[in-house]
Formats: sequence, structure tokens, C-alpha cells
Amino acid sequence: MTSVNYSTPKTLAIGLGANIASPAGTPSSTLISARPIIEKNINNWINAFLNEKSKQASLKNSEFAFHWSPLYQSKPLGGPLNQPNYINAVLVVRGGSFSKIIPSMEAAINLLQRLQKIENHFGRDRKSEVIKWGPRSLDLDLLAWGNLQVKNSELILPHPHLLERDFVLIPLAEAIKTSSEVPKKIASQKGWKE
Repeated sequence: MTSVNYSTPKTLAIGLGANIASPAGTPSSTLISARPIIEKNINNWINAFLNEKSKQASLKNSEFAFHWSPLYQSKPLGGPLNQPNYINAVLVVRGGSFSKIIPSMEAAINLLQRLQKIENHFGRDRKSEVIKWGPRSLDLDLLAWGNLQVKNSELILPHPHLLERDFVLIPLAEAIKTSSEVPKKIASQKGWKE
């Protein structure tokens, strides 16, 4: 099942989380290291859906399309007891050439597959995970994309637990708030620091 209203905003939200070390180091270091890789992959994904003329515009405007929340620490929800705390963040992508992409199940699944390759790069092996909500070196979740609704074995959008998790809602609110501020302020908050 999939549905979308083409006249509504096409904001994309992605959740990030980690609570164990990855090849990049601590969970905070992992999220910091993953950030430019995620942006590059999203730029490539956007370009895959735009014609050659629009590609230049999307790359030129990309710095204003990525809006990151601060890093937050949260207690694990579910899963085994005594897990380390998570470091979480949310990325909101909106505006510029990105708004030319019409949300679709195929595009969302393509992005999800790209995000799962990034997880794998940072040490996550989804195939070997046997514990639901267990420790993770990197977890990347598609939270929502405009009003696209998808429900199949690969993806559910919006994320089914989106409204139940403060560790998603609080960073999401911060990223949305940041995305509505003037571009100069966004540019000055580009990097995270440990």
C-alpha cells in the first residue's frame, strides 16, 4: 500500500541512533562521522531522480536542504536490560531541488537501502541481529516523507513508533525549528562537536 498527496510539503525526516562503538569510535563519534556520508548519499539519491540540468542546482543548494538536530542522549527503550544509553539525532531534508522529487514508495525504499549500506559501513549487520531493540553501532530510520504512506515488508512510513518516542520527537522538533530559521544561522551551526 502506498499513497501521497502531491500538493503537500515533501519534507523528509531521518532518525539516527547509536549506543555501542563502531569503527568510527564512540556513539557520538559515529553520528558525527556518519553525517557527511549521509549527506553525500542523499545528494546522490536526489540526483538520481533529477535531470542533468537540475543536478547542478541540487548540489549548489544542498547545504540549505540539510537541517540537523543537536545530539541527544536517551535511555534505551525495550530490548535487553543494562544497554548503554543511546545518542540520537534527526535530519530534516527540505527545500531547494529536493522539493522537485515526488515522494514514492520506490524512491523511499531506494533511500532506505542506501541508509542500510551506511549502517553496514559503521558495523551494523541487520542479518545477524537476533535481539529486537538490542544495542546498535548505528541505526538509521526513515521517519516520514511528506504525507507518503507506505506499509509493506521493507518499509512502513510514517515510522510506526514516531509519536511514541521522545528520543525522536525532541530532535525532530529541533531539526524542524532549525529548518525554518534563516540560512546564515543554519550555515553557522553546520558541525557537531563532541
